[in-house]
Amino acid sequence: MYSLFLALLGTALALPLNQDISTQYGHYRLPGESHPTLYDVQLVIDPGKTDTFTGSVYIRIIPEINTQEIVMHAMEMTINSIRLNTAINAGVNLYDNYTMATDDTHFLRIRTTQQLVALQLIEVNIEFESKYADNMFGLYVSTFEQPGVGRVNLVTSQLQPTFARRVFPCFDEPKYKAVFRMTVYAPPAYPTVRTNMPLRTDLSKPALQGFNKYEFQDTLVQSSYLLAFLVSNFEYISNEQNAIFNTTFRVYSRPGTQSTAAFALDFGQKNMVALEEYTNFKYALPKLDKVAVPDFAAGAMENWGLVIYREVALLATEGVTTTSTLQNIGRIICHENMHMWFGNEVSPDSWTYTWLNEGFANFFENFGTELVLPEWRMMDQYVLLVQGVFQNDAVLSVNPMTHPVYTPSQVIGTFNAVAYQKSGSVIRMMQHFVLCRSLPKGLNISRNAVTPPDLFISLQQALDQSSHSLPIQVATIMQRWTTQGGFPVLTVERQAASAQSISIAQRRFLTDPALSANDAWHVPVNWVLSTTPDFSDTKAQGWVLPNSPALSVDIPGLPDADWYIINKQQTGYYRVNYDLQNWRALANALQTSHSVIHLLNRAQIVDDSFNLARTGRLDYEIPLEISRYLVNETDYIPWGSINNAFAYLDVVLAGTPAHALFQRYIRELTAPLYEELGFEAKTSDEHVTAYHRNIILNLNCRHGNEHCVNRTQELLQQFKNNENNRPKPDIQTIVFCSGLRGGDVDNFNFLWDRFIASQDSSEQSILLNSLACTSNPELRSFFLNQVIDDTSPVREQDRHTIIVATINSSPESMEEALDFVIENFAAIQPRVQGLTGTSNILNAFARRLTSQAHSQKIEAFVTRYQNIFSAAELAGVAGIRENVASSIAWSENNYETVNSWFSSYYRSNAVAISSSLIILMSIFVSIFNY
Repeated sequence: MYSLFLALLGTALALPLNQDISTQYGHYRLPGESHPTLYDVQLVIDPGKTDTFTGSVYIRIIPEINTQEIVMHAMEMTINSIRLNTAINAGVNLYDNYTMATDDTHFLRIRTTQQLVALQLIEVNIEFESKYADNMFGLYVSTFEQPGVGRVNLVTSQLQPTFARRVFPCFDEPKYKAVFRMTVYAPPAYPTVRTNMPLRTDLSKPALQGFNKYEFQDTLVQSSYLLAFLVSNFEYISNEQNAIFNTTFRVYSRPGTQSTAAFALDFGQKNMVALEEYTNFKYALPKLDKVAVPDFAAGAMENWGLVIYREVALLATEGVTTTSTLQNIGRIICHENMHMWFGNEVSPDSWTYTWLNEGFANFFENFGTELVLPEWRMMDQYVLLVQGVFQNDAVLSVNPMTHPVYTPSQVIGTFNAVAYQKSGSVIRMMQHFVLCRSLPKGLNISRNAVTPPDLFISLQQALDQSSHSLPIQVATIMQRWTTQGGFPVLTVERQAASAQSISIAQRRFLTDPALSANDAWHVPVNWVLSTTPDFSDTKAQGWVLPNSPALSVDIPGLPDADWYIINKQQTGYYRVNYDLQNWRALANALQTSHSVIHLLNRAQIVDDSFNLARTGRLDYEIPLEISRYLVNETDYIPWGSINNAFAYLDVVLAGTPAHALFQRYIRELTAPLYEELGFEAKTSDEHVTAYHRNIILNLNCRHGNEHCVNRTQELLQQFKNNENNRPKPDIQTIVFCSGLRGGDVDNFNFLWDRFIASQDSSEQSILLNSLACTSNPELRSFFLNQVIDDTSPVREQDRHTIIVATINSSPESMEEALDFVIENFAAIQPRVQGLTGTSNILNAFARRLTSQAHSQKIEAFVTRYQNIFSAAELAGVAGIRENVASSIAWSENNYETVNSWFSSYYRSNAVAISSSLIILMSIFVSIFNY
């Protein structure tokens, strides 16, 4: 499952280590005394009837022990009848009674009149009536406006992680795999009915008056959460006339939107071919459907054979869809395609190992997209993803990758930045130390539910069969990376100025300098010297071990080198802190000949130095001196790194005397690129230039470049005067935001009206993020209240964006958003999409709140709502607390240094300018006298 725009960036709270978690929560797991082998499910689905649906399920079950009780899951349904018999005595009903839990275990306990014998096949028939979900988890009704028709309903589903039980009684844990046989009855008005498999020809189910019958082929053995349903009037485009991928491939969407599915059809096929070749493992099913639905809780879901997407994650409109959205479409398609192998063929034994699904999909959404579209530079961009997740993983309360979860709330909470971005980053590191060619062989695990040790054994076997070897077993290396939260910072020092060796010590990196932890890892290291700046070989040259003294490494030629760099191309998941001599040498190298250093290491140096300074491990003079080189940097990736550092400085310096100097510095540093990139895209632009242009324009418009502000006002006014003069999609957010920062009511109303009128999800996303930029207090209040207004035109899945965008738009808007959330959280919680909406809001606050007053407000917030917080929300609050404490410490420890550096920088420049003027005047006088 992919949550849109990297939305799963909330931290997750580690359960207290001093508790026996399995004792406290173990009763949430099925007892394991029986398992299913086959389900035969019949559902009667009428999208016009929006309250309930009916169905029946036949389940073949094998008891593992002698028992008089079968335990499975059922949720929010009425059981109408149950019949239970053995396969060898089908005429005798052994059913006695049942109970259905009223708590969140969701257990359906079926008791029998006599003991069931171990390993003797039994058959259970259950008839039921169930409710459509009102939160997009389970089987639910979605709606859209169809031109010339009006409002149209459809029914679709989202069953991951614990909501198959909401559709029919089942064993709803991933390890209970079985074959599923599906039959759906739907009214003729909804002719597009799809599930995981194609329709079958050997029909056996009875007809139902007033409904069409759709009987589907049996699935492969799979987990229940991978089932999916679509009952609609959708239309499709397909590869049936021109197949790139040798399997029936269709893209379904609302009538009239088929032209927007062209990219998904083309890229989706090419990507499947590339992944088949890479994994050397053929896609197993006879068809692959992609479906774009208007309302969807996640970004997309990897249901085997019927992948469901939010519209903005699948459909692209020429002239409307931005480069960023198109890239997201590509990476999300690749993410879900990879799940056809890692997640569907191979599933986690339990949601404790969510990262086995999502970490691999996260890594391959970038690696696999680059296989098809190398010009997108996805693996270069991955470094920015690594640096982004460092922010989430640098708090003491963060959970590890392998994180025991039991309750539904805990399970949903584990779909977070750790399971996705951190796990993907660690897998990227593993790819480099086991070598790329060993990784696909190690992924060929049988169609089972697995645990991390199963994966590590497979990888070790692949490694042992290759020409490459490691001094440590893969399982030993990975054990600490997967079972400990956080990551290390390596402190690297030359033993002496003329020595040939360095020492490398590790410590857990935490944002709050007042906190510490003794966690340690097996850390792969490599290095490069200024005398031989070859960054291409990224395999490990040494290992920093846990529970060992600092590693001492002899590096031939080190005394002759001006500088050295650890962690080539930032492939390792850690930060690096050098001695001051090396930091200054790196700053000098960047300012004199930055291209000698690999662009990914330039980005690493920028990001590491600013974050080391932020946490008190390095004087701020060093990263600020390093940043001076950026006036000559023309590649997007290092600018992506500095953009995050500048965003933080903007927050902590706001309202101080240093802020004006900081803004002036940004304008001067970006001046060459502002002139070069401008507002107009060029045919020679590479894919990432759109991101680069946005960074430069945003920094200038936000920090007082009058030309930038005036130009955006002109572009917006041209658009208002003539809608054919729409700004290019990639700069629309900047243009619209700049036009709203002055508080103009007409501009807001113009853009709000366009949002209401738009039927394109890409355009709606741009407008929703832009409208948050208004500085008008009344309009800002109106916009925030769209989150809790039941008549709001903003879909539930998008409402959290209103608050997140408002938080990020300005310090004043952030303050109002904070007060709004504190006052209305109980109303917000059920009205934003349930998987990550509130977590995203809390995570946005964690990056922006900086003061003691903020800390006090958060404590009042916790006191007020602690009884209704989910596990993920508790995690978000923990992250806020640590980050606010760090920012309070920042002001006390770093402000004077930063203010002094900027003041000194401009005094020096002023002296240099004065000296130049004196020289020029002297020359002029000499010429005049001559």
